[in-house]
Amino acid sequence: MTALAGASSLMFSGKEDLGGGNSVIFKLESGFNLDTGEFASSTSFFDKQAFLGIQGDWGTFRAGRLYTPAFATLALVADPTATYSVITATSLMETHGVRLNNGVIYNSPGFDPWTYARKGVFGAVAHFFGEDSQRDSRNSASGVNIGYGVGPLVVELSHHRANQYTNQATDINVRTTLLAANYKLGSSRIHLAYSDNYGKNIASNIRTKNSIDYLLGVVFPLGKGTVFASFIKKKDRMPVDNSAYQVGVIYDYPISKRTKFTVGLAKINNSNSKNTYKIINGYAGTTAANAGTSAFTIGMTHRF
Repeated sequence: MTALAGASSLMFSGKEDLGGGNSVIFKLESGFNLDTGEFASSTSFFDKQAFLGIQGDWGTFRAGRLYTPAFATLALVADPTATYSVITATSLMETHGVRLNNGVIYNSPGFDPWTYARKGVFGAVAHFFGEDSQRDSRNSASGVNIGYGVGPLVVELSHHRANQYTNQATDINVRTTLLAANYKLGSSRIHLAYSDNYGKNIASNIRTKNSIDYLLGVVFPLGKGTVFASFIKKKDRMPVDNSAYQVGVIYDYPISKRTKFTVGLAKINNSNSKNTYKIINGYAGTTAANAGTSAFTIGMTHRF
């Protein structure tokens, strides 16, 4: 039971058997807006994943535009809707870069990036090159994760480090550690996550981020459909307390094998009236320009 709805996208992907248990894989994916026909990104044609890789019994190696290991943990283990919904964890929790350019990643056996299946003990290590001629570390990022998936339990620990360089006065290093788990209990699934986040402007020696995130989620059947619900708490430890929490629920109702109806509601409560946490999620149709602290979504998804 996973609410993998998402925005409209055009994807080309393939897998070719090389023999000896090895295969070449590739994926090129571009998001677009169904209501206007425009591409979701004005600067990148393949704004989602774009990679080429080789896969075998030894694991998988890929290069290109890739999900960071920590975002994979957030989306595939922590968030009951895989972040494809109005109640996405990314409204409050750190996104860990989501997808970054100029990346290389190795996934060990036990995790299949083609199907997202997890089995036994698995892990990943990745690096994203900043490609700055002045300093190699500028706008670069690195990440690792290690997980365990046997029977109804999946547990994953990730660590992400990145540099966010704008100019000599704004040169920020960030790091975050995420621990997430989900457990299938009968026909339901329980999700838990904890994230510790830190940032510092190395140019001015000023701390820019110091927070903890918590997530509790659940997925369970209701009638012919499925309910997805979550509670997310951000505890800000900076002098100006920008703590917040989000509650949300979604109901998916299948109309056919490939078509479903979805209705959902999310609400963010900010402890600081000047806080900027809003429900900004392209999958629900909200952008920075029209986002607020509450959102309601209704729609239909069809998979070809």
